[in-house]
Amino acid sequence: MDEGLKNKAYLEAMRLKKSGLDNEVIYARLEKQGIPPELINRVIQNISIQKTADIVREERESNEIKSNSYLAKAGAGILLAIISYFIFPNNVIIPVGCIVGGIGLALFYKAKS
Repeated sequence: MDEGLKNKAYLEAMRLKKSGLDNEVIYARLEKQGIPPELINRVIQNISIQKTADIVREERESNEIKSNSYLAKAGAGILLAIISYFIFPNNVIIPVGCIVGGIGLALFYKAKS
């Protein structure tokens, strides 16, 4: 296959896919431009695979951000417990409550989302 034709097919298909057109419409437009059907099928298949991979990557990144916020909430509870232990060294209930509260808050928000 000619590399120029292949590049033209990929660029045009990506442009059409980004505009929200369906695979059948993309197939018809590429066929109108004189691109061979086997190349069109391969281009559409690769673009669909890439679109799915992009969706999975975005979901994974959003889940990483959420898990970091859960760790921050639990860490804030532990930090508050350490500070309160230094302020009230004879009172153990306040630091334990801060730790349990921070971890509980993180688990609550994780279950909620």
